[in-house]
Amino acid sequence: MAAPLSISIEVPVFKGAFLRPCIDSVLAQTSDAWTLSLVWDGGDAESRAILEALAREDHPRIRVHFTENRGIAAARRFLTDRGTDPWLLPLDDDDLLVPEAVARFLAFAADHPWASLIRARRDLIGVDGAPVDRGPLFPFGPRHYCRGMVTDPYNQAQPYLIRRSAYRRTQGWRGYADFKGAGEDCDIFLQLEEVAHFELLDEILYRYRVHDTRASEALTAAAGYEMWRRLLDDTLARIGLPLRRTSAMPPFLFEATPVADATLGDVDFVVPAPAGRAARSLRRCGIAECAIHAAGRAGEPGGWRMAGLPANGRRLVCFIEDSVGIAARGALERLVEAVNEGADLVAADPGDGRPGDAERRLPFSPPMVGEILLVRRALLAATGGFDAAWVPAALQGADLWIQARRRDFRCLALPAAGFSRHGPAKGAPSEADLAALGAKWRSHAETPAVDAGKGRATADAAPALRRAGARASRPGRARAGSGP
Repeated sequence: MAAPLSISIEVPVFKGAFLRPCIDSVLAQTSDAWTLSLVWDGGDAESRAILEALAREDHPRIRVHFTENRGIAAARRFLTDRGTDPWLLPLDDDDLLVPEAVARFLAFAADHPWASLIRARRDLIGVDGAPVDRGPLFPFGPRHYCRGMVTDPYNQAQPYLIRRSAYRRTQGWRGYADFKGAGEDCDIFLQLEEVAHFELLDEILYRYRVHDTRASEALTAAAGYEMWRRLLDDTLARIGLPLRRTSAMPPFLFEATPVADATLGDVDFVVPAPAGRAARSLRRCGIAECAIHAAGRAGEPGGWRMAGLPANGRRLVCFIEDSVGIAARGALERLVEAVNEGADLVAADPGDGRPGDAERRLPFSPPMVGEILLVRRALLAATGGFDAAWVPAALQGADLWIQARRRDFRCLALPAAGFSRHGPAKGAPSEADLAALGAKWRSHAETPAVDAGKGRATADAAPALRRAGARASRPGRARAGSGP
């Protein structure tokens, strides 16, 4: 039986002016599925006195720590490293949670367990706690992308709930010393998007207090732009996307950087263990033994893909089911040619390249068969790769296609010329499997991406890809997917 969901509410403490109302807003929650952790990070005397008194109360769900001043990012890391609840909720020492915040977040998290982050709305209050009549400081809505890269890093704000298992796949809270440790919130958003996608909870669950002594007030607009530029440049380097930032102000624009054409020598081939028909076919096609990786364990259908992904390997990865046979090396070379023409993900489709009824029921019409997938490694780094935890094995390829399209990667389905299937053919996905995948993506519309060349929304950025697909897939027809 799964453990009950609970939230670790984490508060770095620096100032005492509004700390007691902040704590009281947690104590007033309608759900008791929370722990509250606070760390005094070398703050003022008033905040220390409040925390010392709170520690003496010895509340069973409250933990109080004292450290020397190290900055906001280090304080957040200190608290998160000591928490154990499945979800964590950052709270600032001058803000408030609405009474239903924990209950509403947990109910939503139970319905969206695949999300790495759940973001809700907030309203603004003043020093006296009364509502402030001004527009939101940051937008609330889906993020926008250019070939895998976020174009609006400012599209983030509290409150947000982070899945702890997703956080552990990141490098954790980090900030910039010259910004007093700030930047940690924008950075963790970027890192978590490389693990799994976000969900939006369209309810006000947080009250953000506007006052002159907030630390964020000391960060000028120019400094904020500089911080976002650094974060995006760091993210490009971390993921390995072949892009460069071309604008100094948001929304940020990017352009492609030159990349040498790939060959089969640039491909890692991943097959399920124990290596069988697919591996033998690869060897007959002259693929080097060091480029063939077999992985997976019984009872983990579909988990072999990410388990077999070699660290720091070649720039392309081809995932092949063991039911697949390869007639000749040219079949593999056609997949690589499609990547050289601009595709980021290529699916060899045993059908005719046209979407079926099941495909039309999901965003971005993914191919239902994922027996042969060639993917840029940077795409896997940007999206988190295959979701073996929440998606049925038969639809993990379709799920990756949807995630890639949503991040503005270019996806292409080619007829599977030169490949053969041994054993029973994969049938249409079951209604239960489709329902599971549809539930994951039910709240995600096909959000416009940004055309890096013109700085405008575009619904289709890949006419050249379609022409390339037609060349690469002779004979037959190809289906290309551009950014959303």
